[in-house]
Amino acid sequence: MKVLFLTNQASYHQMHFARAMAAELGEANFRIVFEKPTSAARAEMGWKDEYTEPYILRFWQSEAEVAAWIDQADVVIQGRFPIKHVKQRIRAGKLTFACQERLWKKRPTLGRKLSRLGHFYKNYISVDRSNYHFLAIGGYAAQDLNQLGFFKDRSWQFGYFIDAPEYQPRPQREAVELLWCARLSEVKQPSKALDILVGLQRRGIKAKLTMLGDGVLRGALETEIKARSLSGSVALTGWQTQDQVRAHMAQADLFLMTSHHGEGWGLVVNEALSYGCGVVADQELGSAIWLVEPGVSGVLYSEQNLDAKLDELAHLGREGILAMGKAGNLTMHDLWSSKVAAKRTIALSKSLIEEGSAAAKKLFIDGVAKFIG
Repeated sequence: MKVLFLTNQASYHQMHFARAMAAELGEANFRIVFEKPTSAARAEMGWKDEYTEPYILRFWQSEAEVAAWIDQADVVIQGRFPIKHVKQRIRAGKLTFACQERLWKKRPTLGRKLSRLGHFYKNYISVDRSNYHFLAIGGYAAQDLNQLGFFKDRSWQFGYFIDAPEYQPRPQREAVELLWCARLSEVKQPSKALDILVGLQRRGIKAKLTMLGDGVLRGALETEIKARSLSGSVALTGWQTQDQVRAHMAQADLFLMTSHHGEGWGLVVNEALSYGCGVVADQELGSAIWLVEPGVSGVLYSEQNLDAKLDELAHLGREGILAMGKAGNLTMHDLWSSKVAAKRTIALSKSLIEEGSAAAKKLFIDGVAKFIG
């Protein structure tokens, strides 16, 4: 089986999945395509395109070869890549997966729906074929599209994937080490991390918070930290390299992911669980409702129930919080690793090609490639 994966630019998590696919299929039978060079925004965060794997194609350098693979591959996974390049393939009846985060990162008002009519026609209505399926990145991605009539009965659970290391025991200490990592922006809601820190401290938990990242809200956040007398409990580091972020995660006890519904997935949840952190996350976050098992590997909260969730964490104490991190690490190994994702993506594809949707729907009861609607 030959599989082609189309994505917008080089990213380390997509390369985890790509390596696993190449290992399963053989390097001759797999290609990953980067549409564009790494953006300035990603470069600022430390992302680089220094990959040398032989199964990588860069669209701006190898357009003809990419076109041949799109035409000839048994399966094409279309991530953030223009529909015009795969439209002919879809209309020819060849198995193709759209692979996307949620459509509505802002609330879907009537005006927004009307403004997207051209997008809907180009990307969904004009290619509405039984062989065109949806790999949903995040717990709300399929819901957004299914409610508009797109990919009904052809949607499958998916995401972003990394390889989890072995769990590293945390050192003995009294304080709970909290970690937050993101761009300091409105979507990420960094001040919510301060609310969680203060809430735990008021419940008798000794806690400290390290915040990794930078952005337009840094000045406002620094002012808030001083106003709330948290300077002794909060450290702002600015941007860190990927290796530095992982080192922080391997030492922290609890990771705070405070982004709201505008965050389609949230890869740091994968990373935090993989490195043995329990996770506290907004339940509107795309990855959290799939990756975090409430009460086992973390806590999911809403604006209405945050106090009750902080009560739960305080009751657990540090030992209970550490147990969440161990459970999360196990989940990432057993269910959400790049190796599992590759095996299941291939199994789903073979089943759809050889047996049809009815058989494919019975393959997996949870995790990657589960039928979701």
